[in-house]
Order: sequence, then structure tokens, then C-alpha cells
Amino acid sequence: MFAQAIREKKTVVSNDTQSDLRGSISNKSTESSVRSMVVFPLIVSDEAVGVLALYASESEFFQEEEMKLLTELVGDISFAINHLDKQERLNYLAYYDVLTGLANRTLFLERVAQYARSAVSGRYKLAVFLVDLERFKNINDSLGRPAGDTLLRQVAEWLTHTLGCPNLLARFDADHFAVVVPEIKQDGDVARPLEKITVAFLDHPFRLNDGVFRIAAKVGIALFPDDGVNADTLFTHAEAALKRAKASGERYLFYNQKMTASVAGQLTLENQLRQALDKGEFVLHYQPKVNLVSGNITGAEALIRWNDPRTGLVPPGRFIPILEETGMIYEVGRWALRQAIEDYLRWRAAGLPAVRIAVNVSPL
Repeated sequence: MFAQAIREKKTVVSNDTQSDLRGSISNKSTESSVRSMVVFPLIVSDEAVGVLALYASESEFFQEEEMKLLTELVGDISFAINHLDKQERLNYLAYYDVLTGLANRTLFLERVAQYARSAVSGRYKLAVFLVDLERFKNINDSLGRPAGDTLLRQVAEWLTHTLGCPNLLARFDADHFAVVVPEIKQDGDVARPLEKITVAFLDHPFRLNDGVFRIAAKVGIALFPDDGVNADTLFTHAEAALKRAKASGERYLFYNQKMTASVAGQLTLENQLRQALDKGEFVLHYQPKVNLVSGNITGAEALIRWNDPRTGLVPPGRFIPILEETGMIYEVGRWALRQAIEDYLRWRAAGLPAVRIAVNVSPL
């Protein structure tokens, strides 16, 4: 009876289940002393989404009057289900982008506001990136809207995979995506993910209509609380930074132009430090420890210096924090230990007094 009601989208009635054999239902009805039974399909948008089954212990129970009242009740239930379903769809549309499944502007700004409150209590910053896909209009016009929609979905999937959390993302407008970096404790926490996204994005092949496309992107960045103390202001300033980036041809720009210069300088310094290790530009200087009574050297402290061919010796206070932020400190630290051992063995081979060497190790 249940299957029949759903299949035919019609009410099925049995006023004598003892003699009305309808498969396993009649057996169960007999065992439970059910004499009458009715199954109403619940119709929503011309589809049977469920059933309402009623039982009675009397034969011939469901007559015209009862059926009229029950049909009205079933209609009310179907209407309520349809309303709930529509409300769920409306709620989804109010907060999510249907094409990509990402948050829309409303939900994203709410999330940014929540992250901002956490940043205040945790005493750190956050960043909002606004990403613009270059040449999207050309692709949409030349390949058609279905290809443009496919590209947008692929970009959403790539960003979600790269960032690891869809809650950090949103789609704004036709070809704009937004990203929030919820916890920034050092400037490098902005620069590194930004470089990672922009470089990897350009290298990623997007497949459209049997063709392979590589898409560039421009990014505008605003920082909390420096560039705004609420989500709307941050987004507005990220948008302004994006417009400047598109006009200037830069891959990305911060709303605060001093921050752009600072991050660019830091990224340049990171690259130079990676090359410095490969090219052997680090050196150890030894500060002797002298016994004031005897005047003898009793030990030495190894001090690392960077002999930059462009500027000369660079003090450790300028490059050690960068090494620690990037994780290069481990490799440079191993180099310093090996170099100190080599120097010690060379001094001994030359007949110089063997003294204890102290090598400072990063707390990381």
C-alpha cells in the first residue's frame, strides 16, 4: 500500500485488511488487529515525498466524511512541508552562492566579524583578501556562460583545497572571491600564504571545453585592525586595494601602501637568504672568552653573520627573525654547527690551543 500510494500519487484505502490481501501489509495488519487502513501520499511540487498512514481496529472505518477531513489534513501537512523546504532554500540562498557552494557576501562578512572579535581577544591581526580573476569576461564571452560557470566552480574547488577550509572563502560578484586569514601574528603570516596562492594559482591548469587555461589573479588586501575595525570597512578597503592593483599591474597590493613595500621587501629578503645558504654567504665570527687573571683564551662564542655581496655584512637582528619565521633557521643552524666543528678541527690541526666553542641555538 505504501509503494502504491507513492507510485501512483493517490490515496490507497483498505476497510477490510483481513480479506484485502496486499502483500506483507495485510499480514502485519492481521497480527496487530488492524481492520482498516488508509495511506495518503504527501505531494510537494507534484512529487510524493512521503506518506501518512492511519489505522483503525474497526472494519469500514474510513468513510466519505472521515476521508474528506483527512484529505484536508494531509493537504495542510503537504503545504507545511513545502513551506519548510522553501524556507530552507531561501535560507541557503541568503547565505550561500548556489553556483560554487561557497559563502556569499552576507555570510562572509558575518564570519569576518566573528574572526575579528577573536583577534581582539587574542591580540593578533587578521587579513581579508579580495581576488579578481583576470580575463574572466573574455573567457565567458568567447567560450560561453557554461564554460565561465565551470571555471568559477573549478576556482572555488582549487581555493578550498589550497586553503584547506571552505569557511575561509566566499564568492563575491561574478569573478571575485574573498579569503580571510583569521590569525596573523607576524607580517610573514600574510606574505607567505599570499605568495603561495598567487604563484600556485597561475601554475594551475584549468580545463574548459577540452582546452587548458592558466588564469592570473589580482589581489587586494586589508588588515584588521590597521585598515578597519569592522568587516564592512575591511572589505571596502580590500576592494580599493584591488582596484589599485588592477590599475598598476601589480599581482597584489595592500590598502596600506607601506605594508605593500614592507611585504615586498621581506619576500625579497627571504629569497636572498635562501640563495645565501646555497652560495655559502653565511660566515661565523668568533668572540673570544678571556681569563682576566691569566690573559689566556678559554673559549669562543660562534656568531653568525651574513656576508651579502650587495650590502656587505648584515647584522643578525635583521635576518635571524626571517630565518625563524620561514623555518630556514633549522638548516642554517645545522650549517653553523658543522662549520664550528670544521673550524675547531682545523685549529687543532694547525697546532692552535683547543678551546671550547659555544654555538647559540634558536629556541625554535
